Amino acid sequence: MCGILAHFGSPAVADTIDEYREFDENDLKQPIETHDNNNLFRELIPYIVRRGPNYASLRSLSEINASFFSSVLSLRSPFTKQSVIVEDRYVLQYNGELYNDGTVQDCKHSDTEYIISLLQGNASIKDVVRKCCGEFAYVITDLQEKKVFFGRDSIGKRSLSYRLLEDDLFITSTSGRCKGFLNCLAGVIYSFDLVNKKLTDTIKIHDSPFAVSEQIDNDFSQLHQYKEKLYEIFSDSVHKRLTTIHPMHVENNNISVLFSGGLDCSVIAALLCKQLVNDNKYSETVVELLNVGFENPRTGKMPSDSPDRILALKSADLLRQLFPQVKIKLVEVDVSYDEYLLHKDTVVDLIYPKNTEMDLSIAIAFYFAARGKGKVTENGKTTSYTRSGVVLFSGLGADELYGGYHKFSNISNEELVIELQRQINQIHDRNLNRDDKVIANHGVEVRYPFLSEDVVQFSVNLPLNYKTNKLILRAVSKDILGLDFISEEPKRAIQFGARSAKMTKDSNKKGTDLLK
Repeated sequence: MCGILAHFGSPAVADTIDEYREFDENDLKQPIETHDNNNLFRELIPYIVRRGPNYASLRSLSEINASFFSSVLSLRSPFTKQSVIVEDRYVLQYNGELYNDGTVQDCKHSDTEYIISLLQGNASIKDVVRKCCGEFAYVITDLQEKKVFFGRDSIGKRSLSYRLLEDDLFITSTSGRCKGFLNCLAGVIYSFDLVNKKLTDTIKIHDSPFAVSEQIDNDFSQLHQYKEKLYEIFSDSVHKRLTTIHPMHVENNNISVLFSGGLDCSVIAALLCKQLVNDNKYSETVVELLNVGFENPRTGKMPSDSPDRILALKSADLLRQLFPQVKIKLVEVDVSYDEYLLHKDTVVDLIYPKNTEMDLSIAIAFYFAARGKGKVTENGKTTSYTRSGVVLFSGLGADELYGGYHKFSNISNEELVIELQRQINQIHDRNLNRDDKVIANHGVEVRYPFLSEDVVQFSVNLPLNYKTNKLILRAVSKDILGLDFISEEPKRAIQFGARSAKMTKDSNKKGTDLLK
């Protein structure tokens, strides 16, 4: 995982010489100085540093009046620096993970090297991006053609924003509360002409959005077959996201799950545990279940009273019974109201341009869960504990794919098709930009097994009546994974499960109200 910041202006560099500087972990603890004389570029650097605490570089190219700042969180070996010059033609900035077919040998080791190999083969930028399968954002500057190409994967699992004002183009993983930035659409390749300073065109990675099937299996005759196939595809998605973690530091052997105790995250946790048991090299790996709860003055309840905490304790116990060989730690992240107020403005800053009460209540729950400062109880003894895993697994996408939202309960099949298509094709804007910004701010990476392109494509083609209240996922949970009572748990939004919504007694705010 990396942070991307690029500035193309006139001029962007104060002096006329090219510059390239590298920063290690100790350097990144100090303010970064740059010859780029643009205040906004300098202002955004600290945001990018927090996303990639292991390494960073600053590159200036006077011939195109450009500055590039990249930060790196090392998750694969060999370690690959960013940004990269390819064939003296391209400047590559890349953030994310690729999970291409195992026959692509380069991608099994370094996804950046794989992209470099595609660029060296003179493939078009569209073909390069189309061959990448995973969760990523990128900026590719073609020094020969004097063009900049940037964008996100087809679902939009990594945040990326841009601002074009007069002759200045900024592209960044996160913009803070700086005005004028637009979130990039998922699956779109943006092209900027460095000569005439215009966004010249946009190219779609795929010709059409994901389309939800209208098929109905009235007697559920194919349910067993589809259930087994979904388990196989989803298990492979989890496996790819597990086996591509090669941390740079020994203490990062743990893996973490954003854990409410509900259906989606428990399925992921169970699959992770199952795969850890099957692979001896993970015998010392700890699974950290990150569960957040808030002190809520409006309800008078404490974090330990939150519905998600109560459920998580039960669900974690069941997982320990099913997988006694795995070291499972339930990390109880308690957030006092004073601490909520202390960090609220930071979260509002990070999620911009999202600015509703609902965005805040969701984002701040992920913010504290990802930070992972809490407590664990083992053998009757409770001690303070801080997450050490740098890869966090999230169950986002299950509700959109399998009809988990309450509002889907009483609508017609025709309306359900429309709603499901809208949900999965707009998830980049509704959720992913916001969530990636607050989670990555802690120098960690979030991975979404439900949003693998293979899982999404298979799921949208399932019979429509398998996606009533997540029927097929509940069948996988109970019949294959043995998750018993968890398979019957109703959907509960994180802001209500963690009680991060409507914090004050006099609050009559709605989720759609704008933040003040």
